[in-house]
Amino acid sequence: MTDFSEASMRFDANTQSPQLSKPQWRPSRKRTCVKLSACDLERTKRAFTTRRVSMDAMATLINGPIRPRTGDLVLARVERIRYQRRLELTNGRKASLNVGDTIIVAYGDRYATDQFEAEVPNDLGPTNLVATGGVAGAVLSKNRSIKPATDIMPLGLVGDADGRPLNLHQFRVAIDRPYDDNVRPRVVCVLGTSMNSGKTTTNHSIVLGLSRAGYRVGVAKVTGTGSGGDFWQMLDAGAAFNLDFTDAGYSATYKLPVRDLEAIAMQLVGYLSQQNLDVILLEVADGIYQHQNLELLATETFQSIVDAVFFAGGDAMGAALGVNRAEMAGYQVIGLSGKLTASELLIREAEAMTPVPIFRKEQLSNPESIGAILSLPPATSEVAQPCGATGRQCAGLCEPAMAEEEPSWARFLSGTK
Repeated sequence: MTDFSEASMRFDANTQSPQLSKPQWRPSRKRTCVKLSACDLERTKRAFTTRRVSMDAMATLINGPIRPRTGDLVLARVERIRYQRRLELTNGRKASLNVGDTIIVAYGDRYATDQFEAEVPNDLGPTNLVATGGVAGAVLSKNRSIKPATDIMPLGLVGDADGRPLNLHQFRVAIDRPYDDNVRPRVVCVLGTSMNSGKTTTNHSIVLGLSRAGYRVGVAKVTGTGSGGDFWQMLDAGAAFNLDFTDAGYSATYKLPVRDLEAIAMQLVGYLSQQNLDVILLEVADGIYQHQNLELLATETFQSIVDAVFFAGGDAMGAALGVNRAEMAGYQVIGLSGKLTASELLIREAEAMTPVPIFRKEQLSNPESIGAILSLPPATSEVAQPCGATGRQCAGLCEPAMAEEEPSWARFLSGTK
């Protein structure tokens, strides 16, 4: 277990009252491995990033002179609550954090211009919770407008019964058949000018419109930091399947080499291509000028699986530059949306700077128009039938399941087939 030096006593020069100095952490020189009990795990809050890892696989706690890797699971104790006051659990609920709570999260690097830049530390010493979805990392820089990240103390890496550290990569989605581009549905990628430019809102509106029109929609977030906010939002909008990079075995994608980003994109699209979908919506986090995004967009692999781009912008200038950059990379930009559509003045500015049609979120969520906007064939009459009292299209999913059968979405979330 973690080794602390004894707290030393000192006296204040004015009051002469004894005070405790802050305990200093020092790494253990010996590797240890102890069993985790079911009681230990039941009292521990497990984060969204670890949702594909079953509790049955968590058997040991490993400590000592170990350098953690991206995706390694860590059991940690909350030491000081700052910016992150809650932790998103595996079921989507955001649980309040208290000093002394034990949590299971995953190590990862983070890139967030309005929050933190962080990296996986070199040891199991004190570190930070840098994302509510459950990512541990050492903060390198932060946005000046927010508080520092919450402090956590790793108690050890979570391991299997043989004492080997568990990593998210071991629990990634499996593809039953080799990737076949001939069975891939139309893929539309949502890009944006920056973090919080309206990408997720754009994606959400499109999913809502398509699902209500009777299309089976799959969603995949290729890059970013593990968080359930977008994940649950897409399912709530009617996505038939929803994946992100955590399903490909990564807690976050910052600092990953471009070959890994290509592999994530291919794995997610390959899996969704086997789910009898009409369209796949991809999202690339952060801005188009983020250096990893530029590298990914320039690859033949990513260009080969993206049929069209929908761009989200926060202002007219950023939108015009982003659309131009995407087109220079060889992508067909079929629409522009995002935060700028909240202002009629910004819409008019953007219309003057780019020929790409601009769509408000109400237009994207309209089942009567979204199919044509994305150049999709009409949903077939056999699939899109009015359903129940709502009159919405049912997408052919109305056959009642057997009472004892577990819902398909529950099987998917639990990692079973």
